[in-house]
Amino acid sequence: MDVHITKVEMISVCSFDGKLSPLRFRFEDADQYLQTVSVTKILDRREMTYVNVEYFLFICKGIMQERERLFELRYAVTSHKWELFRIIY
Repeated sequence: MDVHITKVEMISVCSFDGKLSPLRFRFEDADQYLQTVSVTKILDRREMTYVNVEYFLFICKGIMQERERLFELRYAVTSHKWELFRIIY
């Protein structure tokens, strides 16, 4: 369970009550291949503050390379940027 913060391109949806949800994202892996992940389930979502930066944290299941994996995604509220914090398994 290595932590490598990676910037991602995200497709997300915002519901009528303002709840943000990731749908699909892609990132460049260590071998410089573009990986696309379809989010299948959001297991946990919470707000957190780290070093005076407000984040929305998402623990999600998704399909990458035809395998189900568990991801931790973060959305930085002030900069409007998504990042893949870690691939849990």
